[in-house]
Amino acid sequence: MVLIMSEVIVVGAGLAGLSAAILCARAGHAVRVLERYKRVGGDPGHHPSVDSTPMLPDRMGKLLGIELKPPQVTPTPTVHFFAYGKHYEMDGTRQHLHAVERGPRPTSLENHLYRIAEQAGVRFEFGWTLRTQNDAAQLPPGSIVATGLHHEPYQALGIPWQEVYGFVANGRFEGPPMAVAWFDSFAGDYSYFANANGVAFALAFDRKPLPRTSQERFVERLRQDMGIELEGWRSFEGAVGVKRLDNPRLFSGPLILAGSLAGMQDPFFFFGVHASLISGGIAALAVDDKAAAWERFRKISSLYKYSFVGRRLFEPLPHSVRKPLLRAFTEVQVRWPDRFGGLTLHTIPGFKDLEGGG
Repeated sequence: MVLIMSEVIVVGAGLAGLSAAILCARAGHAVRVLERYKRVGGDPGHHPSVDSTPMLPDRMGKLLGIELKPPQVTPTPTVHFFAYGKHYEMDGTRQHLHAVERGPRPTSLENHLYRIAEQAGVRFEFGWTLRTQNDAAQLPPGSIVATGLHHEPYQALGIPWQEVYGFVANGRFEGPPMAVAWFDSFAGDYSYFANANGVAFALAFDRKPLPRTSQERFVERLRQDMGIELEGWRSFEGAVGVKRLDNPRLFSGPLILAGSLAGMQDPFFFFGVHASLISGGIAALAVDDKAAAWERFRKISSLYKYSFVGRRLFEPLPHSVRKPLLRAFTEVQVRWPDRFGGLTLHTIPGFKDLEGGG
């Protein structure tokens, strides 16, 4: 592979990488995207999937100049929470919750961005993986690296990462988007189900390896609580940039970072779609104006430290203590959604700024 120095190289064709590539191309740069898989849409073993996530698609779309609407991004009207067996139902629109299809299908957000990128003149090269320091050294200064949940780029660039483990399954599920979350003893973080465009997706995850019994208990909860049965369960493992207080970073030497690699997710709940899109825009700005990009990055990541400390304090708590805390937290949001519904939203990088019109 020969890299042309006048090009802007983007490593990774996920949400952050694609949004960065589109904006760089619109700014007049020749752009090439290097993607590890044979097509856009992420790990074939993990997708198609659905992220149920807080978003402001209209404002994000205006900010990036990219239309974000159904079928790729669809409002989620109903949210079910099960806090240690107690059921709560919430209005998802009050939480700005949206179902985002991920993966290789034409209705996925990645494919939507891919089509826009091609129209903007972005070129793609598939089958290139950033694994080592030598791979990183091949990249010209000013290249954008947005490699998602893969371990190797963290190691190659010397960036600390948090391991995440779990079980996933997908399948068919007709009907309007719905989100279901379980906070229970079978997973230290949480488990969830989401659907969109006929795709169903479920994930149970933790920051340490989960035993087989956790999967069995989650499968049972899916069936008993919601009448949902999925097949083809498989293990999941990934890396997320929330290991340390100083994880958020826009630069690694001469390279520009975006998405999870840049620490652009909420370290408590791992919401990352909104932050990935907005960080792709900041990475594109950094190609031409590093100072302005750094100021934006610093602003949208300013609440990271509070969420990080909160998670560290929550982590060692036994389930006997977590149970009343999570129930109380959910009760507050259900009873007073207009006053307290945004408690978790403002920890998502850039959400509060975008909500306020920034």
